[in-house]
Amino acid sequence: MPTLLRALQFTRRYKWQLLLAIMLVFVATGINMVLPAIWGIIIDKIAELAGGPQALVAAAGNPDEVWHFVILMCLLLGGIYLAGYIIGYFRSRLLLTVGNRVVFDIRQQLFRHLQRLSLRYFETHRHGWIMSRLLSDVEKVQSVLSDQLVGIVSHVITVIVVVVILYAKNWHLALIASIALPLYVLNFMMLRRRIRRLSREQRDQYAQVYSVLDEAISGIRVIKSFSRERWEARRFVKEIRESITININVGIWRAVLGINANLVTQIANLAIIIVGCYEIIYLQTITVGDLVAIRAYVGMLYSPIIALVTISDMINWATAAIERIFETLDTVPDVQEADKPTKIAQSEGHVQMRHVSFAYEPSETVLRDINFEAKPGQIVALVGPSGGGKTTLVHLIPRFYDPVAGQVLIDGHDLRDVSISSLRRNIGMVMQESFLFAGTLRDNIKYGRPEATEEEVIQAAIAANAHDFIMEFPDGYESRVGERGARLSGGQRQRITIARAILSNPRILILDEATSDLDSESERLIQDALDKLMKNRTTFIIAHRLSTVINADVILVIADGEIVERGTHEELRSAGGTYERLCQVQFTQPEPQAQQP
Repeated sequence: MPTLLRALQFTRRYKWQLLLAIMLVFVATGINMVLPAIWGIIIDKIAELAGGPQALVAAAGNPDEVWHFVILMCLLLGGIYLAGYIIGYFRSRLLLTVGNRVVFDIRQQLFRHLQRLSLRYFETHRHGWIMSRLLSDVEKVQSVLSDQLVGIVSHVITVIVVVVILYAKNWHLALIASIALPLYVLNFMMLRRRIRRLSREQRDQYAQVYSVLDEAISGIRVIKSFSRERWEARRFVKEIRESITININVGIWRAVLGINANLVTQIANLAIIIVGCYEIIYLQTITVGDLVAIRAYVGMLYSPIIALVTISDMINWATAAIERIFETLDTVPDVQEADKPTKIAQSEGHVQMRHVSFAYEPSETVLRDINFEAKPGQIVALVGPSGGGKTTLVHLIPRFYDPVAGQVLIDGHDLRDVSISSLRRNIGMVMQESFLFAGTLRDNIKYGRPEATEEEVIQAAIAANAHDFIMEFPDGYESRVGERGARLSGGQRQRITIARAILSNPRILILDEATSDLDSESERLIQDALDKLMKNRTTFIIAHRLSTVINADVILVIADGEIVERGTHEELRSAGGTYERLCQVQFTQPEPQAQQP
């Protein structure tokens, strides 16, 4: 219940629309309450005008009067039905509008919160799991907050009013009808725990299906390259089969819940008919019209009870989804913005690390006591064995993570005191995996600076050696790149990401294996573009190919999370350490001489 009450915050903006809908519910309920009484009056009046209960079919004595009364009552009922239709239409339209706006608000809030979460969150949660929260779980909130919320109000009002009317008409029959109510509750209490557990399993399995589907689509190139299509299909079918099994179990127990409720309803109806007929025939305390009206009211009592049981079941099913949404919304980013952060308009590019240590988990230290200084305009190369912590180190500079000890500084400011957005506007990154969005070439180049002019976009593409191949496409800069840049080659994608970095004009540049896994021609073009990009910028280069870092101002050799050597290429190549051994492995030909910067 606390979770559902908290979920009501999403309807706060639409409280007047919901209040109007509830008012329409009261009106509709009032109209429905009148109908059984009118039908009872009609039956008794026809019997009276036709000469008694025995002449209901073959009316005698006053046929015109009977006919005029029937027409009058039918017009009255027709007017009531029309009013109910109009009210129902406006109520449904109002709830549909509110429900979809609530979905929009929740998804917007959830997506924005996801964007604020730290990188660690996305590294520790499967993408399909996250997607299911944003898509499937939100639909359940819409159902509860719009349809079911007003439905509960409507059914509760109906039950209260009907009980009062029944006891006012005939307390004997009302008592029989009331005896069934605890049986409904008992039926629900016996089955709700099992249904709730299965509903949670159902939601978790949906998330698993999303995850498998996301991996199968994202990794389609790898799947096809290893001919694993059948294996992936079997994996997906396995998850779908488990999902179907859980769905069937949930459906069976829900059906049992409904069947039990219907059985109670039918038994109560039989008892009411027997007692009612006895009172008509022997006691003559009620009329046929009264019994018909009472029977209709009893139906109006049991239908909301069954509906409330069903709604309770659906709310139990949706509660788990709502809890997961709030679990995501309550997740606090690991990297927090300072209360009054310092904004850096234009960084000088001065980066320092002082006694920095970092661990993803408390027991797994990745970086230990890192100390270095990168002066404005310097090129700093990070080399060393894979898994040594190079990428983690450079990820501390844009503050994707915070160190567990020590300080990372930019222009003398601790990054914890700097505005995150202003910090990252001064940093450009070109990674080994060049990610492009499924838009046009122009959109991708302008991603970091949407306000850039056409001339600036073209100049950035020229500097990145991308303009020529862009103009070979029929639509030029308007050409679409496909999902994650699937229509471009690896070298072309990399040059677009370089153009994007050039256009954003960062003072600090991070290159993480930016030229690896490329053919010689692509590597030459990209290296030429990178040389232009690095000019007058503080640059951090992660590279396994030492030939790409021999001109660096300083080389940091990182192994097992520590800086084990530092210096220039000339100083380290014969120092007898890790760097010299790497040189011996890679340089099978005479060493290229370092060029003067």
